[in-house]
Amino acid sequence: MQHEKISEPLTSQATPVGETKIYDYDPDLSAHPIPPHLHAIPEQPNNNVDGYLLRFEHLLNWVFRAMMILAGMGLAFLMFSQVIMRYVLESPFTGIEEASILLAVWVYFLGMGYATREREHIHGGIVSLVVQDPYKVKMIRFIGSITCMIAAIVFGYFACKYAFKEIDRGRVSVNLRWPRGIWSASMIIGFAMMVGYFLLETINEFRDLRRTRRARKQVTQEV
Repeated sequence: MQHEKISEPLTSQATPVGETKIYDYDPDLSAHPIPPHLHAIPEQPNNNVDGYLLRFEHLLNWVFRAMMILAGMGLAFLMFSQVIMRYVLESPFTGIEEASILLAVWVYFLGMGYATREREHIHGGIVSLVVQDPYKVKMIRFIGSITCMIAAIVFGYFACKYAFKEIDRGRVSVNLRWPRGIWSASMIIGFAMMVGYFLLETINEFRDLRRTRRARKQVTQEV
């Protein structure tokens, strides 16, 4: 039996790599970089106090980023060393697993705070499809930021309570005999970063709401 190969013309063109369609339910938050009035860190200070706080935040951001980079590189080095020791030298060291977990939790919680700073955490903006008034959208977004900050405070409270409990009891790891408080301290730093950046984010959105309200009043008066 003779098989015939039937070729059909392509009716659609393939989407180029890097041009994947994105469904932007909230165009403001889907823009990259995030607009300054929605970012946790404003581009310019409004007064001298803001200037000092921004310089202090930039210093903290540099320290946290350096810690994340060092922890990530250290984690990669430890995992590579463990593979060599286990499968090549056939002499694994269980302490490397404890140190790897230590670096991993620090990377996780520092990254959690850094994602809040850059507003790269998961968010939903489907409300912007229902509410068309820009001022109401900003108000809902402002309430959402306050809710996230309260949630971070609640979860951070219990995380810090557990961390301080570990530190007070002086527990140590099994193999390295390091204080377990070193692991638990990552939760304190991570949630503190989240609460702080959510607070800054809320302040920026509140200022934007005031500017929008003043602009509306001015337009109304002119009309």
